[in-house]
Amino acid sequence: MTLAIQAFADRATLMQRAANAIGAALNDGIKTRGAACAALSGGSTPGPAYECLAALRLDWPRITFALVDERCVPPADPASNEGLLRRALAPALSAGARLVPMYSGAPTADPVDAAYAGLSLDIAVMGMGADGHTASWFPGGDGLAAALDPNSTRTVVGVRAPQAAGAVDRLTLTRAALNRADRVLLLITGENKRARLEAALTGKIEYAPVAALFTRPGRQPEVLWAP
Repeated sequence: MTLAIQAFADRATLMQRAANAIGAALNDGIKTRGAACAALSGGSTPGPAYECLAALRLDWPRITFALVDERCVPPADPASNEGLLRRALAPALSAGARLVPMYSGAPTADPVDAAYAGLSLDIAVMGMGADGHTASWFPGGDGLAAALDPNSTRTVVGVRAPQAAGAVDRLTLTRAALNRADRVLLLITGENKRARLEAALTGKIEYAPVAALFTRPGRQPEVLWAP
């Protein structure tokens, strides 16, 4: 597989271009359906892109944000992806955008699966860990097979990964759900992660689950990279 990468000279440029791409996808959704939705990953890499996104002039009351994955912790916990997004997107949320939580404290993923099943994703923003995980698809994690099932009827499943930072218990969008997204944006930084992504595409998906993003029928992820 040939990996097409959009390379940028620095991370600030990468983050602004990512924000512009998310904004364009949301505008397309509004034009097509009258509303739009973006699923956003947490972690340290994409936060600046969300701050740039929140500074754009968009029709915020028509826009919904969802999470790609979440640690099973309350929003006030420093490890919470919801908390990160609420901080980074504060101007957009104050202007009328909506954020749909993923973690509610429920003992199963069923309530959030039902809430997320009705969302039409105009774009999903993904990252990648040094171990080749994306979303909360961790190599060797409990529940990985269910999360990666391309024929799953689930939108969200629970997983457990002992090596996961922040919290071992997670909720995550499924591969099947991300296959339905109109666009998938993969943000990576650093030479090591670029090399890891290239290696992931030559091996088994369960060893580097980020490779599952590249099996989307007829629609490859858009990979944005900076050193």
